[in-house]
Amino acid sequence: MKTLFTLLLTLISMSFLALGILRSNGYVGATEKDGGQGCNCHSFSPSSQVSAWIEGPDSVLIGTSANYKLFMTGGPKIRGGFNLAVLRGKVSPVDGLTKLMQYTVGDTQLTHSSPLNFSGKDTIYWSFSFNAPSTVGFDTIYSVVNSTNGNGQADGNDRWNFGRKFVVKVYVNPLSAENENTIISDFILYQNYPNPFNPVTTISWQSPASGYQTLKIYDVNGNEVATLLDQYRDAGRFNITFDASKLSSGVYIYKLMVVPSKTQSGEIFVSSRKMVVIK
Repeated sequence: MKTLFTLLLTLISMSFLALGILRSNGYVGATEKDGGQGCNCHSFSPSSQVSAWIEGPDSVLIGTSANYKLFMTGGPKIRGGFNLAVLRGKVSPVDGLTKLMQYTVGDTQLTHSSPLNFSGKDTIYWSFSFNAPSTVGFDTIYSVVNSTNGNGQADGNDRWNFGRKFVVKVYVNPLSAENENTIISDFILYQNYPNPFNPVTTISWQSPASGYQTLKIYDVNGNEVATLLDQYRDAGRFNITFDASKLSSGVYIYKLMVVPSKTQSGEIFVSSRKMVVIK
């Protein structure tokens, strides 16, 4: 029985190699987007010894792009590879380590250009760009990774697993108001979340009075680097997404000011907080 199983596994591996959809060209249908076949030329089942996850912005403005990283650890940790797919948007390489999958139509799937060496590292990663679709809603990025022993063979000593699904909110307006029936009695500028961040964070506040609101970003020297809001708003709770991809790492100040109107002097409320950009 063991000999029959080994022969069957070898035949499956050889058939995939013959089709040219394994290794350098990627393995079509490997991610959970396409039915979750995984890297079954190495073994039929995913392994908890291998972990993969994606890091990057959890919200992206409609029609824009943002950079992400796919991390992987565990298994033999000699060489690693991946396949990645997106449900609604598009993905693209940002360096020579990744490329669009050859045997799929369009630009919705990526794979490695060649297996990446761990070289004694505990964790390796690949960078890629996500391009948001043209409609609002949610998108999902799927991944599958394979950690091999580096012997050039697809055998049972290799380990693979699906990565955690990464959900991206695709929005059309960076400013949103929360409609609640509760009475707001205080001005509050909340700490941004996440903080530190790279490159996107959310700033929230509440105002019990209508007024002309401005929300600006300053560096530690007091130089204005961005204006996120400059308009009249009714009383309510608000949040706004800030993309700091054009800023360098460091400490910044965000300042909210509410005045009766743009032409009237006299502050109703002013408050500021620190945030940290890490790249």
